[in-house]
Amino acid sequence: MIRRKTQLDSTGCGLACVAMLGDIGYAQARSLARQLGIVPKAPGEASGGATRGRRKAYYTSANELARMLRLLGARPGRERMLERADALDSDGILGINPNPRDGSWHWVVYIHDDDGGYVLDPNPRVRSERRNDLRRMRCRSFLPVHSRTD
Repeated sequence: MIRRKTQLDSTGCGLACVAMLGDIGYAQARSLARQLGIVPKAPGEASGGATRGRRKAYYTSANELARMLRLLGARPGRERMLERADALDSDGILGINPNPRDGSWHWVVYIHDDDGGYVLDPNPRVRSERRNDLRRMRCRSFLPVHSRTD
């Protein structure tokens, strides 16, 4: 059974999703990310811009999450774009609530079950263990993930 883990960094939702699906702690996921060169970047840092006073962020792509999951023994599929979660038929990492202003989104774990599925949201402000309000989520993309036991 996959357990919900919350992100400890403001933009660590992808790391928390890897921790959930890889059955490791958040700190281990952060350490693995750093080993792979997935390090927090401040806005403008990649292009050489001034970063003093700006908060660093762990923005992660589906490819980076897939790399981490493979090292943990999971089998991620190919990321696909989608608009609605009700078409999903497997477990994986779902990108939701895209922000057109800065190009970011939020990663959550989608668990498929006989009742249509639910989401484990790593955001610590979300109080419920499972989210069933899939219709309220604006979907961006989905990274299917088969665990070590599938």
